[in-house]
Amino acid sequence: MDTSKVIVALDNYSPYMAREIIAKYSQQVYGFKMNHTLYPYIGKEYNNVFCDYKLYDIPSTVCNVIEHLIDSGAEMVTVNMNNNTAVFEAIEQYSDKIKLLGVTALTSWDHNDPNSIHRQEIGNMYDRTTWIMEKYNFWGMICSPRDLKYLKNVTRLKKICPGIRNADDMKQDQVRTATPEEAFENGADYLVMGRSFFKSI
Repeated sequence: MDTSKVIVALDNYSPYMAREIIAKYSQQVYGFKMNHTLYPYIGKEYNNVFCDYKLYDIPSTVCNVIEHLIDSGAEMVTVNMNNNTAVFEAIEQYSDKIKLLGVTALTSWDHNDPNSIHRQEIGNMYDRTTWIMEKYNFWGMICSPRDLKYLKNVTRLKKICPGIRNADDMKQDQVRTATPEEAFENGADYLVMGRSFFKSI
């Protein structure tokens, strides 16, 4: 596996353990994913920090958070694609300062959830959201490796896949998963891996 295409998920680690992992693997991987509870303790200590915030709010609030992340040195931030157009119009100004990543559907969703939540098939959801991401200069998108089949014609956006599990791993709370090999073969540009990363190296 090409670890230079891996973003290591640190969400379940303490700041102390996260720093230990970053110090050990920072030269081997593309970056490190952090959530709201961890990033404030790490900040601009390392390159390619991916803030998985899934921003969903009014335009001014989303802008304020993104400006803070830019000022503190984050490289990437996730944005919920259920925001309205006003949010996307407002945050386009930051697309050359931080890598905007769109989140359409979670890897914890099963095949019934897109219909029960959005009254749409998941492929139709991506038809709408990828168009928005491209229009407003997003750098990439978060997608389950099982969703890559809907994205064959999406060439400008980087495809970043969580839900990566080795063949013998437990899925935990992830549903739509794949192995690293399957994800890369089907078009993933980067993988987000937690415990499965440490078992693979």
